[in-house]
Amino acid sequence: MAELDLLRSLPFEIAEPSEEARGRARGRLLRHMRRSGSARRRRLLVPAAGLAAAGATAALVGVGLHGDGNASAAPVLRKFAKVAGSQPAPAPIGAHRFRYTKSVQAFLVIDGDKGWVALGPKVRELWEGPSGGLLHETSGKPEFLSSRDRALWIAAGRPRVNAPAATEKLPPSPALNLPTNPDALYAKLHDESVGNANGTEAEMFTLVGDALRETAASPALRSSLYEVAARIPGVELVGPAVDRIGRHGLAVAYAGRVDHERHELIFDPKTSALLEEEDVALDGNEFGYPAGTVIGYATYVSTGVVDGLGTRPTPR
Repeated sequence: MAELDLLRSLPFEIAEPSEEARGRARGRLLRHMRRSGSARRRRLLVPAAGLAAAGATAALVGVGLHGDGNASAAPVLRKFAKVAGSQPAPAPIGAHRFRYTKSVQAFLVIDGDKGWVALGPKVRELWEGPSGGLLHETSGKPEFLSSRDRALWIAAGRPRVNAPAATEKLPPSPALNLPTNPDALYAKLHDESVGNANGTEAEMFTLVGDALRETAASPALRSSLYEVAARIPGVELVGPAVDRIGRHGLAVAYAGRVDHERHELIFDPKTSALLEEEDVALDGNEFGYPAGTVIGYATYVSTGVVDGLGTRPTPR
């Protein structure tokens, strides 16, 4: 049951933050918005006219100019690309039918005024379809990652950390219209990422995850996304991993040189499905947490096609 939303909108020092800090905060907020729903995929939509432009850019970039990222990660990601390409295409979602995803997520909630930070867990259920959708979230007990954070929260009067349970209607889900040619897709994601406060490669890795979570991406597109990930410089192979509900997979990660956080993706080697995401603090992170502290996670537990909003798949 899991899904990841990292919401870190402000640094600890709120008095006149630097432009660099402001940029990091904007980048984190955009990441949160993209992972929270339809805003994420709208950024990745490519108009039909834009596909030709992306292809033209790809001709200039060239496969050999991207590099292979970490040498140990690229071969594994290319195996995932082959696995993804061999999977059956998702069944079309007809009228009054919906794609359902259930996840459990935890993300950082920051009180920029009082200075405390907490990890706020949620259960997230999402229904998406051509006629509209529904988002239902319920919150769990917050977790404080340091005694200082908890003390500041108590001093602030123990305010609510997470929003109360909520249900929100969503507009019809847009098509994920990205090029399936790896060169064109690399060029598109690179163009989207240039100028990001956390760095081009870090944002490209985030965008790959954006297109793999809670989407009905075609096998061809999923295959190209893994190929793109194999070319991103700095992507590392973590190795065998077990997610929070006991599923075994293989993990790759990107360690950010700006935010000093490692973003990890765990995939099912048999199907290429994204099982879990995790963000981990590294030395020098702006929160002052010890290296290895988990500051966000999402485990994608249940998916299926259902006949109505609010309807859940029959447990297997």
